[in-house]
Amino acid sequence: MNPTIDTLAMPVDPQAAREAAHWLMRLHSGQPNDDDKQECLAWRARHPKHEIAWQRAELVSRTFGMIPSSLGMPTLDRPTSFDRRASLKTLALLIAGGPMVWAAYRTQPWQEWLASAQTATGEIRQMTLSDGTRIALNTDSAIDVVFDESTRLIKLHLGEVHIETAADTAPHYRPFIVQSASGTARALGTRFTVRQEDKLFFAKTHVAVTEGAVELRPADARLALRVIKAGEQGSFDRDGSDEITSIELQADAWVDGILFAENTRLADIVPQIARYRSGVLRCDPAIADLRVSGAFQLKDTDNILALLQQSLPIRIRKHTNYWVMLEPA
Repeated sequence: MNPTIDTLAMPVDPQAAREAAHWLMRLHSGQPNDDDKQECLAWRARHPKHEIAWQRAELVSRTFGMIPSSLGMPTLDRPTSFDRRASLKTLALLIAGGPMVWAAYRTQPWQEWLASAQTATGEIRQMTLSDGTRIALNTDSAIDVVFDESTRLIKLHLGEVHIETAADTAPHYRPFIVQSASGTARALGTRFTVRQEDKLFFAKTHVAVTEGAVELRPADARLALRVIKAGEQGSFDRDGSDEITSIELQADAWVDGILFAENTRLADIVPQIARYRSGVLRCDPAIADLRVSGAFQLKDTDNILALLQQSLPIRIRKHTNYWVMLEPA
């Protein structure tokens, strides 16, 4: 009888899966003591469903290498740690789900849903990482934070992140890297923004640097390095990078919840507003070239639209709250 096949075939109790995830992280990260091991053995013996969940948990760990060294007991002891919560949730789902879920986990939507930190449409979230780096997540964004002995890594699954790197206090140098679908952006002591733009058949990553410099490395053209310096912005996909241009004025104003425009085409402003509201927001081509200037509060997109209607020869037509069209007045 093949124990692996048996483990895969058996249903796993959801509560037992959550408890197994906890024990797996407790024993396979940090330095577990004899008491920890004995308590786990006692838990496994308490009920057959515990042993089934434990066998599946160890199989998941071997399959995915799910226990990063950065999630040792110090992290587990911090009840507010989003690393801990996200990792426990991921483990519990994989333990309970079986092969079908394991296959789905490798696809982008699952990675976004199980990300360490994420924001809803219209939400902007700020946080400080364990090394002192400050980050801000823009609307509808998702990241994983993976710090270990050799690297400080942010995996950008969706949306946009603003980063102010801190001096690393680790004994050995650890580069700070943002990984997107296009490749990687390595910080060279800096403040910068990375946005992933997902199209139907490809993804492109946009980087804007306000301090220091960032090195871009496309995933499929790893020798095609390009460095973006302070005051510059650039884009790249898996095959290469575009020309570097001057940074847009107030490109990171969204970190403070502000949409900034200076003589900007209405057709270029509308997609930015649309990122912060649910549903569809469209601009009639007849008014696309009208110019907009001002600073707008992103927390209230209805108010932004009302202000545009007051200052421009346009009208707002709502089919529903989720289908809005800007048309000539």
